Amino acid sequence: MGNDVSTNEIMGFLQEHMVTKGEFHETLTDYATKNDLVGFKSDIMESVDRFAKLHETLDQELVMLRSKYSRLEERLVVVEKKLEIAV
Repeated sequence: MGNDVSTNEIMGFLQEHMVTKGEFHETLTDYATKNDLVGFKSDIMESVDRFAKLHETLDQELVMLRSKYSRLEERLVVVEKKLEIAV
């Protein structure tokens, strides 16, 4: 009967490891609430929307710059031909 546990041993274990109702409620305040998570989700969605808009704007500007670059290249070819410069 070496595996028998006495009541005193059980009580000692419980006193060392149990949590009181007050301690449990104090611990719960450290975790996020549903409202916190909803607000966090809203913040993330706003950030993603701003990023998507920025990406869209930069993409449009890139298209415009490529077009401008192509027009400048065409003009440069015309100038080179008039000046008879071979590149």
